[in-house]
Amino acid sequence: MTRWLVHGLIPSGSSVVLMGELHSGKAWLAEQLAVSVASGHDFLDMFRVDRQHVILIDEDSGTASFKRRFSRLARGLSVDPDSAAIECYSRCNFLLYDDERREWLRNLIKQQRGTPLVIIDNLERIMGGHEFDAVKGSTPLADFCHELRNAGATLMVVHQTGARRQSKVEDWDVRKEAQGFTVLIECFDLGLAIFRAPTATTQFVLKPIVRESPVSISRPFTIALREDPDLSWARLSVIEDLPELKGTRRRDVLPQVVDGGQE
Repeated sequence: MTRWLVHGLIPSGSSVVLMGELHSGKAWLAEQLAVSVASGHDFLDMFRVDRQHVILIDEDSGTASFKRRFSRLARGLSVDPDSAAIECYSRCNFLLYDDERREWLRNLIKQQRGTPLVIIDNLERIMGGHEFDAVKGSTPLADFCHELRNAGATLMVVHQTGARRQSKVEDWDVRKEAQGFTVLIECFDLGLAIFRAPTATTQFVLKPIVRESPVSISRPFTIALREDPDLSWARLSVIEDLPELKGTRRRDVLPQVVDGGQE
């Protein structure tokens, strides 16, 4: 039976790449996931989560921008970020090819109980100019994913595919946008492609790209960014029904959770 970090979407102990163009909502989604998993709040107001410790490494936004967005998302879910089970590291110069930094991260993972969630934003920066190409039948990125999974983590890596431009949702193909897509996606168990929808309100389309994963949500679905006029809080929510989630018993989703004091 599959153990889920995010029911139907992200299996516990898996590796996930979140891909999208510039300003496509990647950081919003990744940080909403971090707040949800650390607090136990349903992800996107739709997906039940297994509450876990979160390690979030932001090498993309910069400290001020990261803190502002993260604080707004926490307030949107009524979560106190200071008491949530989350460690945030912004611009800590994490590099995939740096053995000391990798050992540091492995030690952080092993200090936690359960299966902590590790989110790294973004892939290009931690690659430090190296390519995704395979060397002797393997890739350093794939080895890195396996290494963190073996250490006991669920991993999400954020990857920017290119500059944003106007296009139709139905015409968008992440395979044409992501550099080295075939090599890249084969390093992970699951891909999530995100696209900024051409709507008056801020909406995103999330498209799962399932490889070796029992993910049950395999079609694109729409997410809306909700925020107050003063921009003091923000919240992402799925805005359509997902029939794949209907009729599933909680004990089948998270068998380690005890409901009502009885198994």
